[in-house]
Amino acid sequence: MKKNFAFIISILISTSLFAHKGGKIEIPFTMDRNLIIIEVEVGKNQTHNFIFDTGTAGIMLVDSIAAQFKTCGFDSIVTPQGEFVALQEKVLIPQLGFQSLKLKKQVANKFPKEMLFSPNVVGIIGMQTFVGYMITFDYQRGKLILEKGSLEGKPSVIPINLDYILEAKVKLNNQEVLAHFDCGGAGYISIPKSWTNLYTLKADPVFFTKGRTPMGEFDVFQAELAGDIQIGEYVISNPEINLVTGEFFFAINFGYQFFKTHLITIDTQNKLMQIVKI
Repeated sequence: MKKNFAFIISILISTSLFAHKGGKIEIPFTMDRNLIIIEVEVGKNQTHNFIFDTGTAGIMLVDSIAAQFKTCGFDSIVTPQGEFVALQEKVLIPQLGFQSLKLKKQVANKFPKEMLFSPNVVGIIGMQTFVGYMITFDYQRGKLILEKGSLEGKPSVIPINLDYILEAKVKLNNQEVLAHFDCGGAGYISIPKSWTNLYTLKADPVFFTKGRTPMGEFDVFQAELAGDIQIGEYVISNPEINLVTGEFFFAINFGYQFFKTHLITIDTQNKLMQIVKI
């Protein structure tokens, strides 16, 4: 999902509780298809379900809940090409609570409930909410783990950008390209179908399904890559991939299935990421 035009495909219900152990903040989550849902205390004595998403920078909050808080400005919604779409109201939340972790004066973007395609959540918690922490995605135990520390000097670490979406430079058949690491994105690895000069397939792609984002509909084709995708020192050879149509796709997307099969840690302070195959 992206900050202003989220890739929203499904929502789930969480019954999780938060725990704080040994300097670590463990946030249990549940899954329904490809989305992480966590429980968050909003303001005083309000607990709601939120998506946690690496494809969102900050906090998104539905109109009905956002109306309880003071407006503190506006953001511009733009397309990936920088075209203006609309203004988005921002509100100031006095406090967000994650058990022992209390975050004061958090700014959230107000947006319509229908953008979530579900009645079960009220918003999205993005990466920048936890700046200063390392975030580990432990799908096997169903936990987000927050802790202080650094990935500097650790093996299998690559530089990342967190300005809008979790992204990094990777190599597709030895050519450097942009990649989005989107835990809310469906699938394993998706590549823009129009990049025919950058990839070779072992056989013709097969139509799989249609998808939809707020930016429009797109087709999904399944194929097997004849070649490598390199993330730092980590090489994935001849993977099964999705090819996606639509001008709004301009990067490789590593989705939920990729996150699920790897232990991924993000150092938000130093803008580094470590990926370990499970």
